Amino acid sequence: MTCIYKRFNLEGLYYFTILKPLAMKKILFASLLFATIAAQAAAFPEVNEKILKAFKETFIYAEDVVWQENDNVYQVNFWQGEINVRAHYDQQGNLLGTIRYYYEKQLPPAIVAKIKSKYSGKTIFGVTEVSSDVEINYFVTLRDEKNWYTVKSDVYGNLQQTDKFKRADIE
Repeated sequence: MTCIYKRFNLEGLYYFTILKPLAMKKILFASLLFATIAAQAAAFPEVNEKILKAFKETFIYAEDVVWQENDNVYQVNFWQGEINVRAHYDQQGNLLGTIRYYYEKQLPPAIVAKIKSKYSGKTIFGVTEVSSDVEINYFVTLRDEKNWYTVKSDVYGNLQQTDKFKRADIE
């Protein structure tokens, strides 16, 4: 693959220069490297010591930590083992809430038992746990041969189906 650039000489006449694939790759790589550095420089917010201290004390085993800031609320995304976590902090370092994404094996056994009893024949696909200072809710995604279901549960196992969709991956 070659790339042709139009160039002008001193007399105002133009001529064409053919760049070799290696030169094109170097130009493309340099452009991508510059764009990545510029994006990362702008992406990391200043997180104050109160927030960092609270985070490190609460989530000791956090890995792959990425911070974002929006309207004085700090969001941190990270992994804790097999669980993907999103936590929100205010400027004083108070944890406002978390959203955790995981699978059946991390769901409390009492809730698993109630779901398996009420929704027999369906498989638990994934869990989204939403917690704040006043409540914890589990949004459990189930599936069977024809449909996807979302079931909401509180910590006591009170279940409520919130969504049902036809599966697109079947004929």
